[in-house]
Parts: sequence; C-alpha cells; structure tokens
Amino acid sequence: MYFTENDILTFPDVEMKLIKTDFRQNLFVITLNRPEKRNAFTPTMVHEIAFALAYANYQSDIWCVLLEAEGRVFSAGMDLNVFQNTELDIKNENLPKPNNEITLGDAFKSLSKPCVAKVKGDVLAGGFLLIGGCTFVVAIEEANFSLPEVKRGIFPLQVMATLLKIMPQRKVLEMCILGKKYTAKEALNLGLVSNLSSKDTIEKDTDDLIKVILGGSPFAIKKGIEAYHNLSDFPENEQHQYLISLLQEIRGSADAQEGIQAFKEKREPIWKNE
Repeated sequence: MYFTENDILTFPDVEMKLIKTDFRQNLFVITLNRPEKRNAFTPTMVHEIAFALAYANYQSDIWCVLLEAEGRVFSAGMDLNVFQNTELDIKNENLPKPNNEITLGDAFKSLSKPCVAKVKGDVLAGGFLLIGGCTFVVAIEEANFSLPEVKRGIFPLQVMATLLKIMPQRKVLEMCILGKKYTAKEALNLGLVSNLSSKDTIEKDTDDLIKVILGGSPFAIKKGIEAYHNLSDFPENEQHQYLISLLQEIRGSADAQEGIQAFKEKREPIWKNE
C-alpha cells in the first residue's frame, strides 16, 4: 500500500486535477478526466488514481469501485512526452507523498474490494494496466484493445505481467509482439473483458452488475480478494492452512451471522461489513 490510513484522512480536502471521484451508496466512482489527451496518464494522474484506490480500500462504507473515463478513448496508456519530460506534468501539490514509487499494477493489487471498469472506448498500451487491475470489465462491442508499444521500439513489460494473470501465456505474447487491434468480442474470448455490452445498454448492464456485487457480504468479498492476492506468497504446503484460518475469521464475522439469519428468515441481509 502506497498510503497509510492517516494519509487518506486528507482525501476529502484534495482537489483532483486529472481524475474525478464520487461516492454513491457504498459505490466509489473514479473517472479518468483527461479526454483531450485520450486519458493518457501522467505521473500526477497515476498518483491521483493510487490515492483514490487507497481511500476506497480504507473506507469501510465503500464496498465496490467503478472505474470509468470521459471522452471517446478509455485510456491510451502512458503519456510518453510527459514521462520523458516531467516538467510538462500538471502537478498536484496537495497529494500526500507515497511510501515508494507508484506502479498502477501494484496500486490495484492493494485494493481488496471489487472494481468494475466501464469501457466505452478504446484501450491502448498501458491502459491495459487499468482494466487488468479490475475484477470485472464491461465493454461496448465497438471498443478495440491493442498494445502498439513494439511499433514505437518499446515492449509492454508491466502490461505483460498483468495479463499473465488473466490470459493464456501464448496469447499474452501474441498480443505484446504483434501490436494488432483486438475487438471487444475477441477480448471477451481471451478473458480480458468479462461482460460484453452495447452503447445503449452499458449503463444498465454495469449498474445491474454492481447491484449484484453489493448484494453479497462486503466483508466476505474483501477477505476473498485478499486471499486471491496473497495466496501466491505462501508455499504450496502452507496455502490451505492460510485459507482455513481466513475462513474461520469470515465465519465468525457479523456479516456471516447476518447472512445465516436472513436466510432463515427469508429476507434480504443487512450487511455491516464487519
């Protein structure tokens, strides 16, 4: 985690310059807001995204995160001009200093809550780090996905690491080496996209998905995502013991007791996230 619990206390007072945030009944919305540059991210934008994710992770009344974007392109990845000359970056002096250098892959890995990407435009290059870090990706049929880095003399190394957790190895190398465009349907078949939608229905489809997510125990989901991220850190002969201890914690939670009681009483549970 790049920020402490004390760091995020300042979040309500920080004016974001390159993203927008909103809170809607247990849902925290992060909107990429650099449409004039196709939402290509800069060091400041990465800093703002990581800070927003940390805030969402620490806040107990936030159960799900929605990631969306202004403009016709979801994200064109890294703004190479700005990363090569940081003087061009729009600074945000109100952001707390991170504990170490931020990478988007690790920023999303630090989030132990479900994150839904609403993709209404193309995703290119480092933009894959954003959707790859999300739990669900809802995309319109017209969206295209491509990694053109090799055509610029670069290789998408960080993206490759993210995609290897999602897609077959050979397909990851294919996507990185060929640099061609993939349709949303092809991305769905590869596992990069989880839900295919249309321009007319993506708002409803995303809302319906979020309603289902929020219908489950936020405490159990949070612990499950933590286990998903942490499991590979344990030797194989210690993994099941780790999972058993985590399951005991979940079973003893207030949410588990409420879930069982609600089932017996044939009503919807009222979650406390504890």
